[in-house]
Amino acid sequence: MKGKLMLAALLGMQVAVAQKKTIDTTAYAQWKRLGTPSLSYDGQWMMYRYSGDEEHLQYLVNTASGKTTTFSDMGSPEFIGQGKWMKYTRNDSTILRRLKDGHEEYWTRSSYFLSSDNSNTLSYNTPDKQVVVDLNTGDSIVLKDVTRCNILDGNVIYIKGNQLLAGPLKGKHKVLFNGPVDDYSLNRDKGSGTILSDRKLYYYSLKTGQTTFLLDYRDIKVPAAYKLSEQALSITPGTKQFILDVMRAEQPAMRPQPQNTGFQLELWTWNEPVTQRLQRRGVYDKNMMNQAKFVYNIDTKTVVELAPEMSGQLVTPSSETFDYVIALDPAPYKVDIDYRYNSNADLYLVNVHSGERKLIAKDSYETPSWSPNGKFSIYYDNKNKAWEKIDLSTGQFVNISEGIGFPVNDEEWDQPGRNPAYGLAGWLDGGNTAVIYDRYDMWAVDMSGQRKPYSLTGQYGRQHKLVLRLHGAEYMENMNLGKPLLLRSFNEETKARGVYKLQSLARVEKVVENPDYSVKISSISGDGRSCIFTKENYQINPDVWYGDINFKNSKQLTDINPQQKDYNWGSAKVVKWKTFDGKNDEGLLYLPEAYDSSKVYPMIVDFYETHSQDLHDYIVPEYTSSTINISTYVSRGYLVFRPDVHYIIGKPGESVYNCVVSGVNALIERKIADKEAIGLQGHSFGGYEAAYLVTRTDVFKCANIGAGVVNMTYNYTAVRQNGAPSLFKFESEQYRMGKSLWEDKEGYINNSAIFNADKIHTPIMIFHNDKDGAVPFTHGLDLFLSLRRLKRPAWLLNYKGANHTLEELPAQKDFTIRMQGFFDHYLMKKPMPRWMSEGISVDERNVDQKY
Repeated sequence: MKGKLMLAALLGMQVAVAQKKTIDTTAYAQWKRLGTPSLSYDGQWMMYRYSGDEEHLQYLVNTASGKTTTFSDMGSPEFIGQGKWMKYTRNDSTILRRLKDGHEEYWTRSSYFLSSDNSNTLSYNTPDKQVVVDLNTGDSIVLKDVTRCNILDGNVIYIKGNQLLAGPLKGKHKVLFNGPVDDYSLNRDKGSGTILSDRKLYYYSLKTGQTTFLLDYRDIKVPAAYKLSEQALSITPGTKQFILDVMRAEQPAMRPQPQNTGFQLELWTWNEPVTQRLQRRGVYDKNMMNQAKFVYNIDTKTVVELAPEMSGQLVTPSSETFDYVIALDPAPYKVDIDYRYNSNADLYLVNVHSGERKLIAKDSYETPSWSPNGKFSIYYDNKNKAWEKIDLSTGQFVNISEGIGFPVNDEEWDQPGRNPAYGLAGWLDGGNTAVIYDRYDMWAVDMSGQRKPYSLTGQYGRQHKLVLRLHGAEYMENMNLGKPLLLRSFNEETKARGVYKLQSLARVEKVVENPDYSVKISSISGDGRSCIFTKENYQINPDVWYGDINFKNSKQLTDINPQQKDYNWGSAKVVKWKTFDGKNDEGLLYLPEAYDSSKVYPMIVDFYETHSQDLHDYIVPEYTSSTINISTYVSRGYLVFRPDVHYIIGKPGESVYNCVVSGVNALIERKIADKEAIGLQGHSFGGYEAAYLVTRTDVFKCANIGAGVVNMTYNYTAVRQNGAPSLFKFESEQYRMGKSLWEDKEGYINNSAIFNADKIHTPIMIFHNDKDGAVPFTHGLDLFLSLRRLKRPAWLLNYKGANHTLEELPAQKDFTIRMQGFFDHYLMKKPMPRWMSEGISVDERNVDQKY
């Protein structure tokens, strides 16, 4: 009896799976993508919309109850008044909605509104007055004849007549300054600013109501060739010097207009700094000079030139006082941008008091950074793969990362040229300690050298194979270990992303991490108490969840794709194998729903560089713009394999063969993939890789090659749509040759599919458009004509006028259908579509699509 019950249960499961639908193009319209959600200051409300929603609906969610209100025709919605109100526009009206009860107030006149969610005040102006309202109390103030107004912490700061005044909405207003107010600045963090009056600059403090004289612009004597821009600078009484804003007193004469000569000559000159196609009239002019840079020392009233005209960037400390700046001069390397893309520069250490310039580095890719106190400058040396401190007294570089004991450079970087650092996390102790990332952790480096480097995270990341980074921008200029720091994590084993906290020195605690899905914070409330976040994997749609900042008492707020449960979906997992050269590799394998390990399945190999880190990414079913939609193909019974590729410089093609084909063989040997039904897919650089692979193996029964380079010797000097020559892609970046064409002529030929097209026996569908701005259409055409000459089955799809990928929906729909027909024929033994067997003549174009 027990056996019969088990059999019945299994049959019931099979029926349930059989009843599910297969994803096809008719299902795409049901799937939605969530736009970026926003959370109110107090965390009590969340707002979101769907990307590409033609109805422009906006959804407001009460995070406590989960109740959702839908709005239509809502423009520029935002939370204001610390989460108590919402402001939006509709037609010519501005509407304020009180969130607790839905009460709305309308402004139908044309007004400019100034508001924020971390303030209770709202300001708007009309042609004759400025009105400031306290949204909580209803208190307001009407200011007439005001030329400028700011709001800060419930106070108004404004110019009226010849006075700068400040005060609360109810109560007396102080006169901060008497006299003509030409300009003023406001530092919201410090509650202070400066006033410009009759060419004199004054500092004011809202807290004390006092003003202090800073300087007189009349004392600043710039060279006669320049004129000084006088403004209310953001400086304080502690400021000792600042960079001047100058421009040439006499601007270059207007460019002469082109004459109608009956011809247009484009003259390319071998040593001009910028090639012709990168020059744009009105933007590029070799006679236009970068302005010289000057500093003003307030105490000595001296102007010092820091960099001459035609120099590059000036890297200055953010501190109130400093003794040095660093000037970059890219001029010697402008021509090299063709094969480097990045403009390297010579570095000069410049004394702001004397103007003395000292060359400290030549041909540098990296830009130094200053500590917030202006005392230290550090620099990542990508040749030595080390962080170095610049000794400001000598200009010498001192290695400061050696004591960390682990690499600070990206250990998996496999492109030629520079090897980037993991990064600078920020500064401690007011700027006396730099914080540097290694692969997993953060390290504190004492700039004085008195203390050895120590791990802020206690090497917790390395011990648990967790990549730990500061949440958000990964950089914090002034770190404070007196309060917890939020970290985001990536687990190298499970591929899951999570959230951790650095509670104190060397004390890391998990906030949330699950090996089965990734968690990403979308937004943190202004009061720092709550957040909205997503949970996501291949099977879990990234809906919005809400919880406190420690992820306690979390709840799901959205369910945007409930229809997924009605469709065959599938699963994803990491697979591992040995490459042909004996190294460990891994990749992603997507399996159909109700996968049966006793069967072999048709498989499409889709890859670019590495994909295993994307294990927990949800893939929305949609029309293709370039490559297969994985969710669709898995739903239809395909395996999809995405192997990681690791490259050897100078051998990109063989690197692909080594990683990809070894992985395919492993899946065949494990009786997962049907060796008679394996297809290949690649686009752009992946298209190059796919084209190379079919010259090396016949394991693929068909291949879709999209917009790929097939002739490196031709593309090496091809000019891209943006005007840049392509040399840099081969010598310094993705194509990983690492040398010029003439240094490795044989290598360029060996890595080009076109020279071995006679070895291709795989049926090929080429997707390449005639207006491709990244890879010239010639590559697709050359491969097609080569295969045509060799009498090998090939089809070329050119969506006329389209670029590197398809942007227009009708073209996406057409390509989706044709790609599916191509793979289904060769891998699922379905009839060959008529467009493949008959072709489409010019007369039949857009008459009979022959699907």
